[in-house]
Amino acid sequence: MEKQKLYIPEEDSCFQNPYIDEEGWRDQPVRHYFVHGGFRGTEKNGQEARFCFYFPEKDKYEGRFYQYLSPAPEDERASESLTGEDDKISFVLSYGAYYVVTNQGGFIPGEGERLYRTSANGAQFSRGVAQRVYGYQHRPYGYVFGGSGGSFKTMSCMEMTEGVWDGAVPYVIANPMATPNVFCARVRAMRLLGEKGLKCIVDNMEPGGSGQLCDGLNEEQKEAVEEASRMGFPKRGWFSWPYMGDGSLMVLAPTIYQVYPQYFTDFWEKEGYEGANSHSSEARARIQLKSEVKALIQPEKKEVNETYTSVDNNWLNTMIGNNATPQILLKEAVPEDAYLVHCRIRVLSGAAKGKECAVDKIEHGLVTVSSAFDGSNGLNALEGLEVGDLVMLDNSDYLAMQTLQRHQVPPELSYKVYDQYRNDQGEPRYPQLPFLIAPMIARSGGGSVPCGDIHGKVIAVCSLLDESALPWHGDWYRNAVKAAKNGDEKDWFRLYYNDHCIHDDRAGHLDDRQHQVDYLGILHQALLDVAAWVEKGIQPAASTEYTFRDGQIEIPESAAERKGLQPVVDAYANGSKCVKVKVNETVRFDAVIEVPAGTGKVTAAAWDYENTNDFSGLEALKTERNGERAAVSASHAFKNPGTYFPVIKVQSSRTGSLEDIFVQCKNLDRVRVIVEE
Repeated sequence: MEKQKLYIPEEDSCFQNPYIDEEGWRDQPVRHYFVHGGFRGTEKNGQEARFCFYFPEKDKYEGRFYQYLSPAPEDERASESLTGEDDKISFVLSYGAYYVVTNQGGFIPGEGERLYRTSANGAQFSRGVAQRVYGYQHRPYGYVFGGSGGSFKTMSCMEMTEGVWDGAVPYVIANPMATPNVFCARVRAMRLLGEKGLKCIVDNMEPGGSGQLCDGLNEEQKEAVEEASRMGFPKRGWFSWPYMGDGSLMVLAPTIYQVYPQYFTDFWEKEGYEGANSHSSEARARIQLKSEVKALIQPEKKEVNETYTSVDNNWLNTMIGNNATPQILLKEAVPEDAYLVHCRIRVLSGAAKGKECAVDKIEHGLVTVSSAFDGSNGLNALEGLEVGDLVMLDNSDYLAMQTLQRHQVPPELSYKVYDQYRNDQGEPRYPQLPFLIAPMIARSGGGSVPCGDIHGKVIAVCSLLDESALPWHGDWYRNAVKAAKNGDEKDWFRLYYNDHCIHDDRAGHLDDRQHQVDYLGILHQALLDVAAWVEKGIQPAASTEYTFRDGQIEIPESAAERKGLQPVVDAYANGSKCVKVKVNETVRFDAVIEVPAGTGKVTAAAWDYENTNDFSGLEALKTERNGERAAVSASHAFKNPGTYFPVIKVQSSRTGSLEDIFVQCKNLDRVRVIVEE
C-alpha cells in the first residue's frame, strides 16, 4: 500500500495565527475553565476556523483531552446544549480530561482537507493553552471520536496525521463505498413493501415469528428485501421503518446532479437500467404530472431555533428551511396513490421556465418546496413563477436514486456486498457510471478516503441494527487496518458490535424504546479504555466475535462467546419465547443477564410488560460470579386480550455502580405473550 503524505499542522501557514477572544471560569454544566477563539486568516465563504476548550479544575485533571467531531461541521458551542447522558462536556470533565471541539472550519465544498486541518490545529493549540491553564509543561494525551459522517473525519484524523492524537473511537462507521449507496436499496424495498409489507417482515423477526424475513411477501417484494439484506441492511432492523425515512439520501443527491447528471437520463432510456424496463416497478411508479399554477402563497418566514446535534440528524443543519419560495397551489388534483416522495417540481412555461427544485411535501394540492442544498436557503428558488404558469411534478430522479448502487460496483473484492451485482466472471451485471461517486463523497466528508493506515490506537463501536451505517462497515475497516498493519491487529485495533442499537447516538431520544437501547455508555467506556490502552498499556477487551455472511453480521448467543463490552440478556415467559395465556392468568418472567468476562458487573434490570415505555421499576438481581451474572424473576397478569411483547432492559458498568450515568452498557430482550379470552 502506498503511504499517504502525512499532514503536519506546524507547517501549515494558514493556521499560524490563533487567537483567544473569550476565557474564564464557568459553573455549568460543571465547574470548568472555558476558552474560545479561532485562527485568523482561515476565513472562507464567511466561515472561520474556530474552537472551544473546556478545562476541568486542576485537582481533577489527569493530562488528556477528548475531541469530538460532528458528522457535518457545526457551531463549536453546540455541545453546550446537551444534557444528561448526552452531555459530552460533563462526561469528559468528570473523567479527568479537557474537552476540545472545533467548527471544523465550516462547510466549504471541495475542501474536505480543511476538516482535519482545522481539527488538528485545534488539538495542537489546545496543548499550549492547557500548559498555561495548569501551570506546568506537559504534553496532554489526545483522543478523537466521531460517529457516522464524523467517523469519516475521525478515520482521516488518524490516517492523515501522526502525533496529534494518540487514539480514537470512530463509531457507527462509514466506509468509502457507503454513501449514498447504503440508502438506495433500503428505500426501494420500503417503496415496494408499503406499510403492510413492512409490518409483515417486522413480525416475522419478532419472538414467536417465523424467523423467515420474507414470509408473506410477493416475489417483487421478496427480491427487493433480499437485495437490501445482501447490501447489509440488518434483517432485524426493519422495526425502524416509521422513523428512518431515507436517511441523508437527498442531502447527497445534489452531488450526483453535479458530477454526473447524465445518470438521471440514462436511467430511463438505456438498456440495463430499471427505468428503461417498461415492466419494472420504477416504470409503473413514475409520475410526471403537469398542472397550471392556481395560486402562490407566501409562507410566513420562520426563525430556525433548533440545532441538530446527533449523528442521526446533524446533517439537517445543512438544510435550513427555504422561507422565500412560495407554496404552490396546483389547478390539477394530485392522485392519492401517486408515489411523490421527494419528487421535483419543474417550471415548463413563463419567466421561470427551466427552473426546478425538490419538493418537501404536498398537502391538498399545495406544494411546499424543500430546503435548498446549495446554500441558497434564503432565496426564492423559483423566482419568476406566476399564476397560470405550467409546472410538472416529477418523481423520476428519486426513483432512479433507488438503484444507484447497482451502477457503482467497486473493483475491490473487499466490498463483498457488491458480489450480488457481479456475474460469474466477476464483472458488473449492470451498466456502470464512468467513475465511483461514493469515494468522492467520502473524501469530501472527511478529507481523505479511509484506507486503514492508522497512527494510534483505535476502538471502533458499531450497531448491529444500524439502518444507515450498515454493520458490515466495521468489519471492512477492521480488515483494512489489519492489511495496513501487516496483520498486526491486536496492538492497534478493536471492534465492538452492540445488539439492539441503531444509528442515533442519543440516550435522551430513542425512536422505539421497545426495540432499542442506546450505545452511549459503551461508547464512553471505549473512550476510557482507549486512554488506558495508550497511557498504561492496559489491553482493552477483545473484539466482538462475529461472522460476516451474505451482507449480514451475526454474533454468538452467549456473552462468553460474543465478547466485546455489551451485556447479554436471555428472557422467557413461562419458559418460552412465545406463550399463549388467558386473561388475568399469571405469567412467570425469567431472565439471565451475563457480562463478558472482565468487562464489568450487572447493575440493573427492568421489565415493561405492556408497551408503557416505563422502565423505572428495577428488579431484584440475584448475582453470581462477582456480579458478572445475574438472574431476574417476576410475574405479571394481563387484564385484556391481545398480543403483547414484554421487554426487559438491562445495564452493566465496569465498577458495578449504577450511579455513574455515563458508562452504563445496555441491552434488551423481548418475548411474545398472546392473551386470549
